[in-house]
Amino acid sequence: MAGNLHFSQWMKKTERSEAIRGYGEIILRLLEKFDLGDPEVKGEYSVAGETWPLLKFQVKTTDMIVRYEPGRWPNAVVVSVHASSPIGSVFGLFDPTLDLRIDAVDGMQTSLIFGPYRENQSQFSCELEDEWDLAMLVRIVRSVGLLDWAAIPQKRV
Repeated sequence: MAGNLHFSQWMKKTERSEAIRGYGEIILRLLEKFDLGDPEVKGEYSVAGETWPLLKFQVKTTDMIVRYEPGRWPNAVVVSVHASSPIGSVFGLFDPTLDLRIDAVDGMQTSLIFGPYRENQSQFSCELEDEWDLAMLVRIVRSVGLLDWAAIPQKRV
């Protein structure tokens, strides 16, 4: 894999099946919705004879590594989050105790798999069920710091 290849370039050079084209549409909607840059392809992995990209998204100051696995239900998306500050409540989006370091995740280097959210809210790996959960996690990561004002008691005059 050539260094610094981005998803749009990967899609152009890769023979795309209907499933990969569908995944590409999901990624494009995610990029448009949250005004994200083209994710970097960190590697590739095989599922059912097809090659899929391991993607690195930049969301504000947070890196998110995303591994999608088609046809697996539940838990079709593995995400590793490395944030500059703790990610607040994740609203039950995933199991905060699940430790993905226990078993190897095909296509992800062990250096890209972190401990559970409960252990470290700034650096964790989790499993999500679908693209909707991925979009919600991106929304949560984007809102870090924006809602801090809500925790500050109003001063009464």
